[in-house]
Amino acid sequence: MNSPRGLDGVLAYLGNPHPSVTVQLLFTAGLAVLGLGSPEVFMMLPVPLYSCWFTFGVNDEWCYGEELMPPTTDDDYRSVLACSERRWQPFAFPGAVLAGLRVVVVLVAGLFMDVLGRRRSVVAWMGLYFVVAFSRSFSPNDEAVVLCVTLEGAASQAVTLALLLLAAEGSTQGECVRSVCLVILGHAVGIGAGAPLVHYFVEGDVYRQMVRSLPALVFVPFIMALPESARWAVCRGRTHDATLILKRSHHMTFDPTMKQKLATLHEEHKESMDHYGCRGHALRESVVPLVRSGRLLLSAIVFMLCGLAYGCAASARHLFDNVPFMSYEDRQVTFAAFEFIFLLVMGLTVTRRGVKWVLVGLMSALSIALLLTRVLDKTGVLRSCGAYVFISALGHGCVVLAGVWLTMSVIRLTPTHSRGFVLGATYSMATLGQIFPYFDVVGAFQLWSGSYLDVFAEIGLWAIVTFVAGLLTLLLPKTPPSLPDTLRHLYNNVQNEKPDPEEENENTRL
Repeated sequence: MNSPRGLDGVLAYLGNPHPSVTVQLLFTAGLAVLGLGSPEVFMMLPVPLYSCWFTFGVNDEWCYGEELMPPTTDDDYRSVLACSERRWQPFAFPGAVLAGLRVVVVLVAGLFMDVLGRRRSVVAWMGLYFVVAFSRSFSPNDEAVVLCVTLEGAASQAVTLALLLLAAEGSTQGECVRSVCLVILGHAVGIGAGAPLVHYFVEGDVYRQMVRSLPALVFVPFIMALPESARWAVCRGRTHDATLILKRSHHMTFDPTMKQKLATLHEEHKESMDHYGCRGHALRESVVPLVRSGRLLLSAIVFMLCGLAYGCAASARHLFDNVPFMSYEDRQVTFAAFEFIFLLVMGLTVTRRGVKWVLVGLMSALSIALLLTRVLDKTGVLRSCGAYVFISALGHGCVVLAGVWLTMSVIRLTPTHSRGFVLGATYSMATLGQIFPYFDVVGAFQLWSGSYLDVFAEIGLWAIVTFVAGLLTLLLPKTPPSLPDTLRHLYNNVQNEKPDPEEENENTRL
């Protein structure tokens, strides 16, 4: 095996660049469970785009009275609407405490994935998600509702990150984007098909919330039967377990040399850790390399800044864009359809592209999407409800694609032993960024400078922040030819690798 290719070389040797269909579909079902369980929170990728702070209401006169489905904001007294009250906004003390809780939980979840493993993290956080989602069915007051919604969002973020890591780490560098896009399609199915069906066939707020939460309990025993990430197992020195994992997840035939290949990969991991002086406990190997390796630290800082801007942009869209939907279900079905299409296009077109330029393009498109609705409305181009719906869904598609590619960029440019922590840090900053547009930036600027800024200037501010963050991604290193398992694999970019002919002949499957 050509050692710089790491586990990618093993998967290429097996001829199985993807996990089996059963494993992939179960990951997809996990995202569908989250999409079905809490459409008001909407934890997509995994920034909650419809957060506890978002006030839902039709602001567009052209769409008033136009509906795909009957409006639900009048006859369905969802207790989650209590989140929109002023005392729960981020600028109030209770709201700031809840937002801080979200940020801390996501960061801790990233560390747990590196220390305890990806599969254990899914089981633990999905269990927490079920407990709080089911408890929300019997919330005695608004305070309990808001706390449950906050914990639901935090747990769903952690589950989403772990499921995407499991899907990506079971694939090679050239195929991991396609695997993740397939998994996220389950989210579009959950919010677009499952949530409206629950609303129409189940009566009563209590019973609806119970039905939404029960699939999470069913998912837990299924994920417990799934194998762990083989890459994480190799980093922890569990080469025998990694061999069994690959047999189960990729349906490989027994190969006596497989355990030796994985042992060689673990030795490379130990040498890399010794070189940077951070070998030891899993927690030490997860955090210390960010301090000892300047290039890894630079990548982590760029990802966190990009995540901060991404959260600001996702939140600003919902604060400043007109909402051309009459009900939650209208919005969910429309956005789910666009999300499904956009993910299919990404999985079929840019799966083998490098990280930097695609991320620059998507962040730039997201910055344009922030201004698009207001500009077209001001110029008189939007004169129908259909146009408003299309532009709104198009902006949502930009948010989805930017989030997917940001997630994949972290996975593709971070070594396995620190991948969970960097991913958690990125999305903790994204959750923090979601708070900033709720503060009175225009009023603060007016007090400081004495100049008045209208709403276009404020939207333009967040668009500039998003665009600049996209340009910062040009500082990232070149995408390596294999998904990096160690720092050595990340920086020793071996191009034009050719397989050993003797090793090819050993593989009886080819």
